[in-house]
Amino acid sequence: MNQTKISKAGQILVEAGIVLFLGLIFLTNLLHFNYMMNADLASDAVLARLIWTSKEIIPSTWYIAAETRIIGTPNIAALFYGMTGNMVFAEGMACCLMTVFIVISIVFFGKKADLKRLEIDLLVLLGLALPVNKVILELLYLFASYYAVHTAILFFTLGVYAESIKKEKMKPVSAGLSLIFALCLGMQGVRGILILYGPLFGIEAIRTLYRFYSRGQQERQACRRLAAAAGDKDSAASSGGFGCKEKSKKADFIISLWVCTLLVVSFIGTCFPFSEGQEFSRNIRKGLFKLATVVLPNAKRAIGFDQAGIYGKIILIILVAITCCLLVELICRMWKKEPIEAVNWAFLVICASPVVTALIISFTTFGDSERYYFLLIYAMAFAVVLVGRRISGRWKSAGEILIAIFVIINVYTVYLPILKSAEPPQTDEYIVGKYLEENQYRTAYSTFDNANLITVLTNGRVQVSAVSSVDKMDICKWMTSTQWYVPNVPFKERTAYIIPESQEEKFKDFLTEHKNEVDLLQKIGEYSIYVSDYNFSVLD
Repeated sequence: MNQTKISKAGQILVEAGIVLFLGLIFLTNLLHFNYMMNADLASDAVLARLIWTSKEIIPSTWYIAAETRIIGTPNIAALFYGMTGNMVFAEGMACCLMTVFIVISIVFFGKKADLKRLEIDLLVLLGLALPVNKVILELLYLFASYYAVHTAILFFTLGVYAESIKKEKMKPVSAGLSLIFALCLGMQGVRGILILYGPLFGIEAIRTLYRFYSRGQQERQACRRLAAAAGDKDSAASSGGFGCKEKSKKADFIISLWVCTLLVVSFIGTCFPFSEGQEFSRNIRKGLFKLATVVLPNAKRAIGFDQAGIYGKIILIILVAITCCLLVELICRMWKKEPIEAVNWAFLVICASPVVTALIISFTTFGDSERYYFLLIYAMAFAVVLVGRRISGRWKSAGEILIAIFVIINVYTVYLPILKSAEPPQTDEYIVGKYLEENQYRTAYSTFDNANLITVLTNGRVQVSAVSSVDKMDICKWMTSTQWYVPNVPFKERTAYIIPESQEEKFKDFLTEHKNEVDLLQKIGEYSIYVSDYNFSVLD
């Protein structure tokens, strides 16, 4: 009875933690969206507005960045912009909705993998609470949710995978839906293959080899499961039967075929003309050096080790140790030909993703960033859940205390400063945008680092577009629209040119050419605002 009460109390606390973090994420996105505003974050909000005004899912005038957005945050934000006309609110609402999608997909996975309710809730809580690196938070829950759709589809696909392995049959509807998602992620770019379908294919290949390696024992286990499910105790106690062996083999073949099809379909998606690819070459000789000096430090930053305080670092070390120990244990169980549950195969997929990414980046010239290892967060969360089901007593209590400490640290170090901040922050960019708006300048140009940022801070009332070079005023072909440059806008139009201090010397060439047509209006912080009656932008 006491154990039941303790379990219910733990359930309530975990669910309260989920509500707390969802509330913090919602408050941050809706009331403090500009807290970390930069050019990349602003670009998504600008794209959302363009999607709505152009009524195109992929605006024909937009220069795509690293990934084509088809089912991403800007596509959802476009709908909210159409309803509100507010770029910041629209993007914030889209990020909130993406967070909800991730939570729903984790719950879906947990149910399909036969996790208990407390285990599912704990996986959700840790998935929300563990990220302390703001770059990773941008990928999942805050301000942009770049990889939120990838994460939601990941857990949905793993739910289908785990259920199919466990029940030794695949549901056509969920399998078909997963194929549609694979195509959509492929059309967006190669990230779906890198994060999900490549690692899933690799783990399924390992699972196939493992089935052959432990064939006899696995077939007996499969027969017992099928007989037990049918209520045949005599058959369950026996060692086999031709029918159940054939059913198990057929199910495994279908699962492997489905996994291969996901990879192929996603690759086909990358072949569409509008899909954004990645170019890189081999880096075999310096691969190990890059792994040690670039990749591993970025992986360490991804889990938040550099941002965490002393107590946070200790907890993260424990979490990493738990994850590694669980991986070693699973490998040992394979060596001993012991059965591996479906939920453990799903765990291996999540762990494989950052490992595969690390190897690809190490041995190629592909640029690296901590954002590529965000699934380490979910690997640690998942490891805690899987290990937690095996321990009890003092060890379980100690684990609960550590989790509670980390949650408190996260709230205090990550979210509290955000909630205390002014909105919008009184930055030079905000003041520049406000000044232009007050002086009736609706069109302006600046470098990429400032253009979309100032546009969002004025809610689009001043359209600041990016130029590649301030001496030529030519279009910057990166997250901008061709419709904002001459000749697609009038040449004779009051226009402002926002020049940061770092570009002043280069801007002198432009002033020399247009010395009688351009005047200095104001200097604000590190920016000089020049104005003209003419728009000298160039659509190259």
